[in-house]
Amino acid sequence: MHPCPAHTLLDLDVFARGTPRDTIDRLREQHRILWEPDGFATGGHWLLFRQEDIDHVLKTPELFSSGFGPLLDDFPPELLVEQQKSMTFMDPPLHRKYRGLVDHAFRLKSLEAREGGMRRIATGIVDTVIDKGRCEFISEVATQLPMRVMYDLLGVEVADYRYVADLTNTLALADDPDFAENRAAGFHASLALIEFGTRLAADHRRNARDSLTMEVLGAEIDGERITDREFGCMFNNLIVGGMETTRNTLALGIHQFILQPDQYRLLEQDPELVPAAVEEILRYRNTVIYLRRTATKDLELAGEQIRKGDKLVCILGAPNRDPDFFEEPDRFDIRRPLQNTRKHYRTFGQGGHYCVGVHQARLNLKVMLEEIIRRMTNFRLLAEPRYARSIFMDGFKEMHVAFDKR
Repeated sequence: MHPCPAHTLLDLDVFARGTPRDTIDRLREQHRILWEPDGFATGGHWLLFRQEDIDHVLKTPELFSSGFGPLLDDFPPELLVEQQKSMTFMDPPLHRKYRGLVDHAFRLKSLEAREGGMRRIATGIVDTVIDKGRCEFISEVATQLPMRVMYDLLGVEVADYRYVADLTNTLALADDPDFAENRAAGFHASLALIEFGTRLAADHRRNARDSLTMEVLGAEIDGERITDREFGCMFNNLIVGGMETTRNTLALGIHQFILQPDQYRLLEQDPELVPAAVEEILRYRNTVIYLRRTATKDLELAGEQIRKGDKLVCILGAPNRDPDFFEEPDRFDIRRPLQNTRKHYRTFGQGGHYCVGVHQARLNLKVMLEEIIRRMTNFRLLAEPRYARSIFMDGFKEMHVAFDKR
């Protein structure tokens, strides 16, 4: 191994103002793989920066397992056992079977049926802020559409909205004292989401209603229906994945447009650029910083000897700024060819765990951005945005903006 005591990447202070893109670019140029010490049981982890290595790790679950989760943190054993019943912690063939229960809900045809409702929600969100000329963008705008879409899809009652949102924030932002008193609180929030999903399943069995939850409970895996608890684990995955990433991406995108108003003017002049703008935001300001996998045996990777149990940490944003794939990669440009951007960024991961809600995320962003550019212009910051304290999820916890009505 090659200890690197003079340099640390995955450190909360290093990420205090968001993802350190310049540092990641430099590491990608200098290293295919880098050992970094940490305070966990294994004493360190391997960082990966190149697209080919990231793809290899994420596409080869027999060598690099999801069984210990996507986070650098080691779950306490009693909670790990519970988490391993959820899709995020599964490897094939079980992962494929469980994912198959929800895949259909996020296919393009299903999304077409929901798009009208999504647009009505987006209009209502802008209605609530448009006459004020200012808002706290995270809570009043960015959070609202993905939250309501997922709640409607899964049959969550209005009375439970805040409870589930608070647990989701505590889980995803457990290193931020504004959301969790300590890291253990994040683990317990995850368990509480599982328990809520378990109760939600039981309630659906008693009071049947039209929702994805009802559909999943009626489906079978190997001839057997899933239990309420198994659904609870699935609920945990879907609600966190469906809310946190889209919220952060929209806010980061608007922030980028404030920094580069010429790009926002391009959108106003040509709304047909919205799909390409969505992809450029996803490339340039990707919100999930890394995915961790765990080696299932001793092996060699990128010229280094990997031991069974070692953590492989894929830095998802590293290929997104790779000049081998993107011309002038550090330039934010919504006119980039959409298909090339999608092909080469790794914002949604890769392999069997490629984001199940990728089409939902893109549509959320497209619908919300179209409504914003139609009715709001001349965005400006009223204060510096406050970054959430995290090395896993890049995003703001507060962003006060002013704007004019179009």
